[in-house]
Amino acid sequence: MQNKKKKLLMYKDKPLIRVGNTIFYGDLGEKYILQLDIIETKNVKDIESATKVVLKLVDNSGELGSGQVFRQSEREDLYSALDIGEWWLQNALSQG
Repeated sequence: MQNKKKKLLMYKDKPLIRVGNTIFYGDLGEKYILQLDIIETKNVKDIESATKVVLKLVDNSGELGSGQVFRQSEREDLYSALDIGEWWLQNALSQG
């Protein structure tokens, strides 16, 4: 039997990992990651779309999803949350 690697969904060269209604964005080997919690959704043309997303910049030194929160905000859609969160993440990683 051949061992196949599962490809991860990527955004700006960083992986997106979904666990239920939570999406983790960033390299799991780095100091910080972004956690996006989808709080509300609605159906748009038979596709479920996020309408309320809480984003958090968290410390990645412990168990996934349990790190200290450094920044937190709420956005009306996944794109807006990922856009500002990606900037937070890049800024935090560049400052060490």
